[in-house]
Amino acid sequence: MMEFGEILISIIAFVSLYTSIFFIITLIEHRNNITKGEHPKKHPLVCIIVPCFNEESTVAKTIDSLLGLDYPMKKLEIIVVDDGSTDNTYKVAKQYESKGVKVFRKKNGGKYTALNLGLSKTKAEFVGALDADSFVDPKALKRMLPYFDNPKVMAVTPSLKIYNAKSWIQRIQRVEYALGIFFRKMYSLIGSINVTPGPFSIYRKVFFEKHGYYKKAHLTEDIEMALRIQTHHYWIENSVNAYVHTVGPSTFKDLYNQRKRWYSGFLKNTIDYKNIFSRKQGNLGLYTMPLALISIAILIVSFFYMLYKFGESLWNMYIYARAVEFDIFRFDLSFDLFMLNINTVLILGAVTLIIGVILIIIAAKLSKEHDKMVFSYIMYVIAYGFLFAFWWLVVLINSLAKKEVKWTPKKTISKKTLS
Repeated sequence: MMEFGEILISIIAFVSLYTSIFFIITLIEHRNNITKGEHPKKHPLVCIIVPCFNEESTVAKTIDSLLGLDYPMKKLEIIVVDDGSTDNTYKVAKQYESKGVKVFRKKNGGKYTALNLGLSKTKAEFVGALDADSFVDPKALKRMLPYFDNPKVMAVTPSLKIYNAKSWIQRIQRVEYALGIFFRKMYSLIGSINVTPGPFSIYRKVFFEKHGYYKKAHLTEDIEMALRIQTHHYWIENSVNAYVHTVGPSTFKDLYNQRKRWYSGFLKNTIDYKNIFSRKQGNLGLYTMPLALISIAILIVSFFYMLYKFGESLWNMYIYARAVEFDIFRFDLSFDLFMLNINTVLILGAVTLIIGVILIIIAAKLSKEHDKMVFSYIMYVIAYGFLFAFWWLVVLINSLAKKEVKWTPKKTISKKTLS
């Protein structure tokens, strides 16, 4: 009879292999449709809104990246909205008014209110947002707009990359974001993207006019907006070669606060849009969203099981040490390879690991993340599962305790990070 650990590994292997093989087949099937060509002469009016709160160290670089877009400036409107910053963000942004940037200042009310102010100030056909700690590649906009040739498409997402990863926390995020590029493209191919990231997602403005502006949405308006678009049976596309670089949290505390907000927002928005779990929503309702919840449950169970097995191993070591009167020279540390039990479960685990490596290689190719990634991959494989499970445990405990999650800004970003 299989032990609980073997059952758990079998479930993990099944879910992982099913998902991985499904996405690899999807990628092969759409291999000639991964990217779209640019429109050489078609340049609609586009507005990019930059919401800011205490971003004096990065806002100039963000605006410079927008001014450096390969797009006719007379067709590009840049609106910066300072949401009641207490530092020099507004002063830095005002310096760009001479270059045609529109700068507004308002009382602090949250990111969604800053975005809505920007929306009220533009008549552009397409509207996007760019977080004030993110920097867009020159070709990104031109590579995204062709997806709007389909009138059913209401939003196009870019590919996010971690900017100038320095700390081990940022290096783990670098691999995570590279894999995110792969998965977001696969989700777009099956019509089931569930988040339109804050950094440089582009929307048709008519959607806001018809279905309302941004909502507070539990501090995750990008998740709510994606679910809202999907519930109205519109499409969200992804431009895999439209790269946007964002400064990732550099400390465990900052990353913890960010993920607590993200995951809490995902959970609460999912509850708000619980009707999305329906055949009418296609792959999003029948596959992507259920798979996300199943994966979370599996990881949390695995986390507790590994803690249990670790505690059991420590206890057994203590019992053995006491039996030999804590004489370390009498410890039996020998290992016989022939004692290794090679069974179906172990083989499944090995195959799952190999498929995972293949996915990372594909993700690295799509994201063009190749240099000095081996150490980052190793850290990701070792640490990410534990971190992911830990963050979700905190979110679930806070939700049961009805504890509100507050927005916590990152610490000031150093010039070394931006260099």
